[in-house]
Amino acid sequence: MEKLRPGLRGVAERVASSINNGTLLGLGSGSTVAGLLEELSPILVVKGVTLIGVPTSTQIETVATENGISIVPFPGTVDLVIDGADQVDRRLNLIKGGGGALMREKVLMSSAKKVAVVAGEEKFAPKLCTGGVKVPVEVAPFARKSVKAKLSQLGGAAEERLLPKGYPYFTENGNVILDTSFAPVDEPASLEGRVKNIPGVVEVGVFTIKPITVYKIKEGGTFEVLG
Repeated sequence: MEKLRPGLRGVAERVASSINNGTLLGLGSGSTVAGLLEELSPILVVKGVTLIGVPTSTQIETVATENGISIVPFPGTVDLVIDGADQVDRRLNLIKGGGGALMREKVLMSSAKKVAVVAGEEKFAPKLCTGGVKVPVEVAPFARKSVKAKLSQLGGAAEERLLPKGYPYFTENGNVILDTSFAPVDEPASLEGRVKNIPGVVEVGVFTIKPITVYKIKEGGTFEVLG
């Protein structure tokens, strides 16, 4: 995370220009979002802007509160989502869900007026699932075995996410995660739809929502704006 700090600072300054009093932020989860909020908060304090946000996890709610962001319930839409990504392809499709908050993150993204995604340059690849990056699939516990079998029929190799001591990992929605390996994906929207249609699947960590703006942080603290 520290190597991204200079770039996050620059992205925070860019994002801050579009935030005013009354702007409702959707807050994705993970270390990149946490770092961005830590850089964004003091900039907006100087501007005299009071931040309000809808968090997607307890983790990011804690970070937001520590940085002076007022937490509100999700009203059905947000002005701007700030989020990270596990992988970004050349068409700005995403793999997300490494932190387990994929369902809430997708709900916010699909309901947002604008979406800003921040990722280090090492997260970019020509196709999703390049280099063995897995697709998280959130599943109702009752359906874990049947979903795993159906994912295999789609060419996926699914492993249930476990805690360090070997116990099942549960999302904040009470579901399990099947981290699923696929060959590099030519048509992410097709894969997203086929997995989502499996009975028992709550959400799939392939994100094809458009339009989005992606900030690609490069070595040395510079960043590129895509989308």
